[in-house]
Amino acid sequence: MNSLLFRISGRIILFSGLAFLLLIALSHRQIFSENCGGSEHFTVTAIGEISDPRIDESSGLVLVQDSLFWTHNDDTDSALYLISSKGNLKEVWTLPYRNRDWEEITSDKKGNLYIGNFGNNMNYQLLTTINKIDPKSRKMLGRIIFMYEDHLDFEIVNPLDMNFDCEAMVHSGDSIYLFTKNKSERSTNVYVLPDKPGRFIAKKKQEIKLLGMVTAASLRSDEKELALLTYGKVYFFSLNDGLNNIPEADYCLAYWQSRQSESLAYWGRDSLLMGNEQRQLFLIKRK
Repeated sequence: MNSLLFRISGRIILFSGLAFLLLIALSHRQIFSENCGGSEHFTVTAIGEISDPRIDESSGLVLVQDSLFWTHNDDTDSALYLISSKGNLKEVWTLPYRNRDWEEITSDKKGNLYIGNFGNNMNYQLLTTINKIDPKSRKMLGRIIFMYEDHLDFEIVNPLDMNFDCEAMVHSGDSIYLFTKNKSERSTNVYVLPDKPGRFIAKKKQEIKLLGMVTAASLRSDEKELALLTYGKVYFFSLNDGLNNIPEADYCLAYWQSRQSESLAYWGRDSLLMGNEQRQLFLIKRK
């Protein structure tokens, strides 16, 4: 009898676990039917593949110069990899920061790099960090430690209603702007915090409605256009007032062949480089 009950209990636990994973998968599904004109403005071309096998989960891209970009793994190691736009490895730089969940990298006008160690899949992290470094001197400038102003206390969060995961950020002025990867509302919340090392509360500025979860962000060098990446789409926003009040998207570009795309960087005024966790690189070019 006890053996039968044990087998039944085991099956209940197994099926419950499978049902939970199915719900998570369904919550991550993306809607590709949205057509908002992006294909009329941009083309997408596969141009390369990351060659070094150590880069097995590229999760961020930032332009350094010409056709060179820094990228990094999600949570595999604490190194930055300098690659060409074709995916050829040029340099490896190991940092003294733990890679708990590096999700994004961006830079400021001085060339300082910011690495977002703020992945938070189950919303259990209250304190998340951004590492600030100077690639010219190879100095560590410190950590920006922060909490979201509407997530200051630990609480059990419904796994289908998690809005404090983040995989996207940009730098503007003296601030960092975060774009959350909301898993329920199909939107993104925009938060802002200072770009200097210390402890801060990230202030919520607005919510942007999207049909997808934001996995990367990039701000054009003239700060007149913002691009937000989701699985299978890129949304483009014209900025008339900087990032103070982001309007609705002008259009989105759907491209399901990009698969699990999680990195994006402007490459000049009319092009972007997009990468996925399958090591592929794509050129998005304005027509």
